[in-house]
Amino acid sequence: MPTSQPPKIFISDLRPSRVATIEAEVVQLDEAREVENRQGGKTKVRNARLKDGTGEIALVLWGSEVDLVAQGDRVRITEGWVKDYQGRPQIGLGRTGKLEKLSGVTESVDDAPDGTVQS
Repeated sequence: MPTSQPPKIFISDLRPSRVATIEAEVVQLDEAREVENRQGGKTKVRNARLKDGTGEIALVLWGSEVDLVAQGDRVRITEGWVKDYQGRPQIGLGRTGKLEKLSGVTESVDDAPDGTVQS
């Protein structure tokens, strides 16, 4: 029996305080840095930008997640948590989210949902 996946949505449809599944390209990947965590220890954090045919969103990777992607990778985030950070939406894996690299790209990040190509 095939496993079912939540339906993916477009970046332009993302809203804070929601769980979402998206597919997008990593168009920017900052250097990982260390920050203090709540327990007084240190953990790694890395910022990235994801893009699909409808827009861009910030992605935040924590701990072991920082090494999961490279710039140019096409990824699927399943059940990622969307939140508002400094007035802009961002997505992270949260407690239940999963990040998967996609191979064999079937659509361009410049393809809008209506089939038009954005420039």
